Amino acid sequence: MSPRASITAQEWFTTAELAALKLPGLPTSTRGVQMVADREGWATYRDASGAAASRKRAGRGGGLEYHVSLLPEAARKHLANVRPAKAELADRESTLLRYERLPQGLKDEAVRRLGFIQRVEQLQRAGMTKTGAIKETVGEAVRLASATGAKPEVSERTLHDWFGLIAGVEPQDRAMYLAPRYAGRVSRAECPQAAWEAYKTAYLRQEKPTHARCYRDIQKLAGVNGWTLPSAKYFERRIVAEVPEPVIIYQREGPKAARHTFAYATRSKEGLYPHAVANLDGHLWDVQVEWEDGTRGRPYSLAVQDIASSMPLGLRFDRTLNSDIVRLALGDTFREFGLIERLIMDNGSENQAKQIQGGIHRMRGPKSVHEEPAGLLKILGVEAISATPYWGQAKPVERMFRDWAHELAKDPRFAGAYTGHNAIAKPENHRSRAVPIAEFERIVRQELEFYRDQLGRSGTGMNGRSFRQVYLEGIAVQPPRRLTAEQLRYCMLASEPRPMDPASGAVSIVGNRYWSPELADLKRQKVIARFDPDDLSKDVFLYSLDGRFLLQVPRHIEGDFNSVVTAKKITSERRKHMRRIRDAKDALVRMGIDDLAAQLDAVAPPAPVQIPADATNVVVPAFGVPRRANTTQSDFTDAADRALIARFQGGS
Repeated sequence: MSPRASITAQEWFTTAELAALKLPGLPTSTRGVQMVADREGWATYRDASGAAASRKRAGRGGGLEYHVSLLPEAARKHLANVRPAKAELADRESTLLRYERLPQGLKDEAVRRLGFIQRVEQLQRAGMTKTGAIKETVGEAVRLASATGAKPEVSERTLHDWFGLIAGVEPQDRAMYLAPRYAGRVSRAECPQAAWEAYKTAYLRQEKPTHARCYRDIQKLAGVNGWTLPSAKYFERRIVAEVPEPVIIYQREGPKAARHTFAYATRSKEGLYPHAVANLDGHLWDVQVEWEDGTRGRPYSLAVQDIASSMPLGLRFDRTLNSDIVRLALGDTFREFGLIERLIMDNGSENQAKQIQGGIHRMRGPKSVHEEPAGLLKILGVEAISATPYWGQAKPVERMFRDWAHELAKDPRFAGAYTGHNAIAKPENHRSRAVPIAEFERIVRQELEFYRDQLGRSGTGMNGRSFRQVYLEGIAVQPPRRLTAEQLRYCMLASEPRPMDPASGAVSIVGNRYWSPELADLKRQKVIARFDPDDLSKDVFLYSLDGRFLLQVPRHIEGDFNSVVTAKKITSERRKHMRRIRDAKDALVRMGIDDLAAQLDAVAPPAPVQIPADATNVVVPAFGVPRRANTTQSDFTDAADRALIARFQGGS
């Protein structure tokens, strides 16, 4: 049976209406129903609480109306079954939704009402009629109230009303239909719309003014515009009631804070194995260090973290985030642990530099990536995945940095150098000392080993193990790929496209020239030079633009102008180079020029061919006939003048 809610529009009936309904247990004529009412005293009946069960009928005709609780049991059951067909049926889902939104106090009241209903049904099962059971239940409530000096909690009329509310309702749904329908105050004070709009504008801004301040501002406008304002509490409550919380956060705290109103996504690590996916990011330490040149500052570190095991892998330090620190951190990871397949990183300039992502379509890259040299990731076949900057949900390494900021940065050995994570959190002794960068790096790497081995990790798939344990178990099943020494050079050395000198083929890098006789033999072209930026005296490795290794070249000779030793060394090397060229010439050119000339003289010329004169129609030009000189404009003018003068002389 589908749940129903009884109608509340008609709980009072006249004798004529009862006769027309032809209810069981009642006569079918108006006179007969009236006789039953007179015999049972419907007009004077009152329940245990003293409430009357009859009332005067409003409107034309007058007379009395009788409450449905006075009817016989059979008549009430029949009326409960036929009334839903004439009234609007309550939807179970909407009733359930209304019940779920009620405060706990009203839900407790529904349970209390259900207790009285169940007590009546219990007495009925013991053999009492429903009317008698209701009277007994109300009597118990009255006796309990008299003993405590309280007001009775229920009346017979009220119990009949509650039975009407649950007529045809399944037993498990009774409580939600018995819940009070009191909705609280729904009326609202009058407020000019212009005042409300002004209040919203005043309150919803990032300066975060208080409600009291906004109300004072609106009061100033009310005096000018003639507004009649409700109380200050009205505006405060209306803001909460009408403006969604995400909108309030967006307007008063900004878009960055509003992003946190979106529920974070739970990332599953199922199916991942170590080195399948890693992420990297930079971290600015809250510790003051002293660099090698004596200057002080807060160092940056760039860390690479495995996603499957949360194991920190490569780590490098520098004054700023740049492509070199990214390259070196990746190089440490590839050399010590192995190659990764996919790399998550944000769109910072250090990550999107051509040395890292050259040849890959990216936000900060050129329009045509086919014309730029291949970067580290493309050469090694690592897939680059862009992530949102400063967003821990996209890069788990951000959470590791939080641990470092709260634990490693506050190490006792950094006392006096800790700067605090913001201007307010600075300790009194901040900047009283600076940790040498070499000591700082040593301590961080030492603590990093303890961080890797810390037990009791509770992240996804950790099960109380350490990061290292999870990592080692993963690579035992799926070992990572290893790089060759030549491939590691891509990571450990900086790369820069450089042109070869047109004459010697030498390559210049940061004021240093690199050259070898083998380099001079190469075709002049643009090459990729890979070098150690920390030691430019080392050899450089030259590659073609498409990534093919060419050769290893040492730095060329350097010295002072007044150094005799340097001059002798340069002269000696130049002589060796010239001797090498002559030896190469002798090995390649084995025929002398005199031999070639003699062989050419020995070749007999072909016999001349005689062509008859009449065998061609070509006319021989008369090259000996002198050409007539070109006549200028002045010559024509002089001839005309002479002819005119002669004409006048002849006619005179």
